[in-house]
Amino acid sequence: MAKNFEGLLLGFLEHAPLLMYYPHTRGWKFVLSWSHRIAGLLLAAYLLLHIYTLSLLSDPKQFAAMMETYSSLFFKLLEWLLAVPLIFHTLNGARLILYESFGQRDNQRMIRWSFILGFVYMILLGFFIVNGNQHVPALFFWLNISIASFIVGYFVYRKIWNTLNSVFWKLQRITGAFLLVMLPAHMVFTHLNYAVGHQAATIIPRMQHYSYKMLDLVLIMAVLYHGAFGVYSIIEDYLKNKILRRALTILLLLGIAYFGYIGARLTLSL
Repeated sequence: MAKNFEGLLLGFLEHAPLLMYYPHTRGWKFVLSWSHRIAGLLLAAYLLLHIYTLSLLSDPKQFAAMMETYSSLFFKLLEWLLAVPLIFHTLNGARLILYESFGQRDNQRMIRWSFILGFVYMILLGFFIVNGNQHVPALFFWLNISIASFIVGYFVYRKIWNTLNSVFWKLQRITGAFLLVMLPAHMVFTHLNYAVGHQAATIIPRMQHYSYKMLDLVLIMAVLYHGAFGVYSIIEDYLKNKILRRALTILLLLGIAYFGYIGARLTLSL
């Protein structure tokens, strides 16, 4: 059945010359690599918007007005569609970690399972967004997710830390393993109960608890570092002009420092 599905999908793509241009000319490895990077850039842009939106919690009325805008059908659809780059980047990142660090090289099976798990995640997330009235205890949810995230990150750390790769590369893979569980769970959590992710009166008391402050700080640092290293890799791999590379790297560092400061100040001041 899975092979029939793959054949059907490839048959459909073969009738779309525009979509198949790069697979035919550069190969699927190139397509997957750049799809992963583009998905990462989309998530980085969303992250900056997310930090900016949360910074409005200092003025609950302004935050409520922003949430009112986001509650429209258009933004709900946009938020659901954002799960596409999120789940693709996450699952393809998991495939790369398994390939690089654990010797799992059955790409066909891993890609197949990525499609299946991604489809299931999209359906569940869509249900939560439409329904919006579930109730899951926040502490119970995040305790389990945090344990799972740290375990995955620890396994990757044990596997790669003594390799000859640079420390920066190792930290990028370790933060990626940590975020593999954390980010999809974060998106689901904000829709399990609408108030949990969209109402200042609910968000602020939760973020004031010391355990959430610690988790939020770790999450902010992991996301910013992982995203920044990904963008830096694109700059280093594809820009030949040294002056332009250096200028963009400095801008990247300033941008990450700025949004890191906003995120940390928000977390610690509430």
